[in-house]
Amino acid sequence: MNETAARNWDSAKPAPAVLRAGAVLRALAASGGRALSAAELATAADIPRSSAMNVCVALTQIGLVRAVSGGFALGPGLTELSQAYLDALDPVREFGTRTRAMNQIDETLQLGTLEGTDVVYLALHGGRMPLRITSRVGSRISATCTALGKAMLAAQTDTRVRALLESRQPFVSHTENSITDIDTLLADLDATRQRGYAVDAEETTWGITCLAVAVPGLPDGAQPFAVSTSLLTSQAKPERVDSLVRLIRELVTEIGAGSGSSR
Repeated sequence: MNETAARNWDSAKPAPAVLRAGAVLRALAASGGRALSAAELATAADIPRSSAMNVCVALTQIGLVRAVSGGFALGPGLTELSQAYLDALDPVREFGTRTRAMNQIDETLQLGTLEGTDVVYLALHGGRMPLRITSRVGSRISATCTALGKAMLAAQTDTRVRALLESRQPFVSHTENSITDIDTLLADLDATRQRGYAVDAEETTWGITCLAVAVPGLPDGAQPFAVSTSLLTSQAKPERVDSLVRLIRELVTEIGAGSGSSR
């Protein structure tokens, strides 16, 4: 960002109507597919009911929201926007290209990025034996208990990780194995750096082990990405783990190289 653009950015003020529209869209996204009335959206977005209705009418006109029985729901226009966002991300494009050319494997591969303290899933490549817990594109989960999250956090310094997460203790817990404090997490990240890949040892779901490696070769300060796979813990024998880690390492190396060459 040049100096003039920086000055303009610093002096700019967010438009209230846009913030309200964002709050409405987030409320609809969190509804689990259930239609919400204008009154419910007003409560969720903390805005007057008349404002919620005006926002929904505007969003309906541009296809981001649709009017349905019982209120409003997300609209098909979001699909076009989300796909455009994903298409603009080199690692997502590279992940799709590389996985389509791979021999099919049993396990599902997942590409994610780090947004704040959460992992957001961006792309999936289904295996022959997909697990029931496979995440959907667009879903998010705490980075502290996922292999994807820990792979990307391990690429940062302990000081940065502490600044990002220390105030959020205790971290969200999904199982008794979930890491809930910063010191345990930092020890886990150190182990991740030593072995070269991250492990979620039944920290998100009992009976499931996840392995992940961060995409290398991205510019300093760039958005991080990582690839993971999940398998039954009963099948996580050393030979199988080593084989999957080799596959993921090859994939992320190709993604990193391809992303770099396309910039």
